Amino acid sequence: MKKKILSIALAATLSVSAVATGTISAAADDDGSGAVPGGYGVAGEYTPSDEKIVTQHLMFAMPGAWQTDLTKDPKCGGAAGIYWWSGFDTPDAKFGHGWPGYKAKQVQEEGVENLWAVDVPTYWNGDAGNATMIIWNNYLDGGTETDPVKNPFYKDSMQTRDFSGQYYSKDDDHDFYDKLFRYVYKTQLLKAGVDDVEGIDIEDEDFWEKINKAAADFLEEDYESLSADDKSLCADWVLDEAELDFSEFGDYASNFWNSDLDNEEHPAEDAACFGICFNFDNMVFVVNFDPDKMVESPTSHKISFDGDVYFYYGGGEYGTWPTKELNTRMCGVTGNFMSDEYWKSTMDDIEIPTSAETTAPPASVPQPASDANSSTSDSANNGGNNSNGAIATGQASLIVIAFVVLIAGLGIFFFSRKKVQK
Repeated sequence: MKKKILSIALAATLSVSAVATGTISAAADDDGSGAVPGGYGVAGEYTPSDEKIVTQHLMFAMPGAWQTDLTKDPKCGGAAGIYWWSGFDTPDAKFGHGWPGYKAKQVQEEGVENLWAVDVPTYWNGDAGNATMIIWNNYLDGGTETDPVKNPFYKDSMQTRDFSGQYYSKDDDHDFYDKLFRYVYKTQLLKAGVDDVEGIDIEDEDFWEKINKAAADFLEEDYESLSADDKSLCADWVLDEAELDFSEFGDYASNFWNSDLDNEEHPAEDAACFGICFNFDNMVFVVNFDPDKMVESPTSHKISFDGDVYFYYGGGEYGTWPTKELNTRMCGVTGNFMSDEYWKSTMDDIEIPTSAETTAPPASVPQPASDANSSTSDSANNGGNNSNGAIATGQASLIVIAFVVLIAGLGIFFFSRKKVQK
């Protein structure tokens, strides 16, 4: 009888252990969350939860080096993924398991194989609804477990660092687009009737001072008596009342806007003057392989790639000006993401720094809600629900298994001890 009781007890404890282990394994293998540790991002493509959500069509040119046997697995499908911190329908809010975010759709263009796109709520939704910062990745959850035996996904998972998902303005001091903004201001002020700007060269170091002085004269303001802040806004004051014309920018004309002007469809969100801006609708993000621009995540220690958004001309060609003709005439940055260096690249072709810079979260943008894989997030802001936290990397699962095994061991010891004493 005692042996029978011992057998039943052992069977029960071992069954509990097996069930717990099986449940945890199933969670990792079957539900697509990739939670233990790392895995395929199969949460699905993004669909706005409300028809009133305004989105922009963001595109991503995924490097060939980010394609591996794992990304080509049917569970992943070779797709690009996108994660955003805040705003409507964040991956965490919608799926609970946020990283690596939503699956991008492949753009169907003849001869172009590595272009992906997602419609993202990046602007015109109000501050609480905008996806302020985005991260592109190769749709693998690498987790934080670096042992390739325990986690085959860590090495193959790739990601960019955090980037603005919204827009650029002249105040961003962006190296690529500073010349573009100078050109925009000069041409728009000419169209508004500020003839004095015609003799101003957009290459001038004191361009902004000259152009604001000309705008102040046009407004019959005494430039020298203005405050420093007001001096920098004279050109914007003129353009606030002007009828802006961006037709020379072709398909990208609608990307440009004046943030101070009310718009019937999208009312201006802030009174703050950002001047003329452009959003990233139908623009393409291209990865930069420069090792000096790569950063290390402080939590996952993954290398995050640099890059930027460009105007897309088709056929893999891109540049820093809205049309190909303007890009050539203005000697803009140009490239083709279907080139061998980009599309046929492998990780062996890319220099990965052994000690990359580790970035802290910038103070001017929201903290990431849960993505510890983000290159600018820190562990203090991440709960157990994130993709690279304790639960996501299987640490909690191992604790549960160890606990159950301990109970089983105690059961064996208890019944064995009782038998000996009898």
